[in-house]
Amino acid sequence: MNVFFRVIPVVALLVTVDGLSAQEKKRDVSFLTLDGMELKGTFYPSPRGGSPVVMFVHKIGSKRTDGEWDALATTLQDKGYAILSFDLRGHGASTRIAKPEMFWTARFNQIHLSRYDPKKKTLSLTDFRTSYLPYLVNDIVAARQFLDNENDGGLINTSNIVVIGSEDGAALAFFWIVSEFRRGPQYLPARANLFDLQVLPTGPETAGDDIAGAIWLSYRRQLGARGTISVPYQTWISSKLMDPVRDQVQMWFAAGAKDAQGIDDAHYMYDTVLRADRKKDRLPLTSKIPIEGTSLRGIALTGQKGLPTVERIVQFIDKAFEMRRERVSKRRDAANPPLFVDPTKYGFR
Repeated sequence: MNVFFRVIPVVALLVTVDGLSAQEKKRDVSFLTLDGMELKGTFYPSPRGGSPVVMFVHKIGSKRTDGEWDALATTLQDKGYAILSFDLRGHGASTRIAKPEMFWTARFNQIHLSRYDPKKKTLSLTDFRTSYLPYLVNDIVAARQFLDNENDGGLINTSNIVVIGSEDGAALAFFWIVSEFRRGPQYLPARANLFDLQVLPTGPETAGDDIAGAIWLSYRRQLGARGTISVPYQTWISSKLMDPVRDQVQMWFAAGAKDAQGIDDAHYMYDTVLRADRKKDRLPLTSKIPIEGTSLRGIALTGQKGLPTVERIVQFIDKAFEMRRERVSKRRDAANPPLFVDPTKYGFR
């Protein structure tokens, strides 16, 4: 198993945010999904243009203001990184259906919500059927598009992204990473039907190539807390969708050593899904190293004094970006619409 966290020193960037005003240190943002939901988030800019970026994905049933997400963002911002934290649809402040005529045209909103109501202009978690949860991957798609617009403005570099996901938010973000290897690095002009099947990359580059790594805090292999829906990992393995994820994206499956479920899910993802140790040239940062002495889960792993979680997160991110320092920003054409990710095309039922 990887011993990176015990032997690699922190690679600190020679950048601080001392020169940023309180207003500049973070700002509230909003952006639309392909089906017209307005998502709310917080963007923490770096004082340096073209900086790498970290994206947070909270667990389902939570929100970006729960727990230590803000404190973690501030710590990473102090290292010179930009950070986006946002609420998934139906969570926190992301409840407004900004374009009902578009939202209710989308077939998945008609089928997988508890009731079809074209006059309804708000969305909450209680409106979800369990089968709706995989479609929240399109919220992460919208978050990436927001970041790509910042990239096109020269503020960040989305050729270098690290994702931090908590519990089943991690499973949702894992699905998003799989889907990023199925599209090209630029956004395409608008299509007549925005919910057409996903367009495959036409060249060797994919959007997935931009993901430097992922940190999973108490990865939960299924989606949902009350009702659950299975993630089709075996389908991804048999169809080779897992190959570029395993070969290119460094991952740390972090779990409290006393959290039996978290440890079991970390082993399952590392050993059975990624099959990381079977890869001859295994990625050096990919590991399932636990956080000793705790049963805390998810973002709570970063909030208890004395735990090394935050220090290890910083080490991982510093090293992941240092290994890809040559990846320069490229124009994304993010004013064009994103591609729809249809979970049924990835084996969800």
